[in-house]
Amino acid sequence: MLLFLDTEYTGFGQRIPRLISLGIVVEDASRELYIEFSDTWQIEDCSDFVKREVLPLLEGSPLTFEQGRVRLREWFFNAPRAVRIASDSSTDFRFLLELLGHPLPENLAPTFFDLRPLIDTAVYDRTVQNYYAKDNRVHHALVDARAYRQGWLAWMDGRKAG
Repeated sequence: MLLFLDTEYTGFGQRIPRLISLGIVVEDASRELYIEFSDTWQIEDCSDFVKREVLPLLEGSPLTFEQGRVRLREWFFNAPRAVRIASDSSTDFRFLLELLGHPLPENLAPTFFDLRPLIDTAVYDRTVQNYYAKDNRVHHALVDARAYRQGWLAWMDGRKAG
């Protein structure tokens, strides 16, 4: 089963980007996880884009990195027995692995399903944009993960029809 992942972090082009938030949605939409972090970043770390587009969307109640790790590992413990991350960024997957620590959950595939090739397909792009028309919080990790899931489902439906 796929788990759609998105993260928000301090910005591109930085020597060491820092994790701000993480969102995951299960393929069948039965479960979601959203975590904001309190001790992994500071406002001074953030690019102007992140300050303008990401930080205003944070919901509050952040966790420390260690609290987030415990919550994420518990979430994976209750996930289906075989899961694979779907993401449009290797950086997102790297943040997830770092947060999970070692050993990785046994139910997690060691590689991620790369959504980047789907972005250029009309059905995926249109579906993601339609999702944002309903919930315009683009660059909110959980909202983005939900949008990617919808895009992937539409892309899969298009493959079945073709």
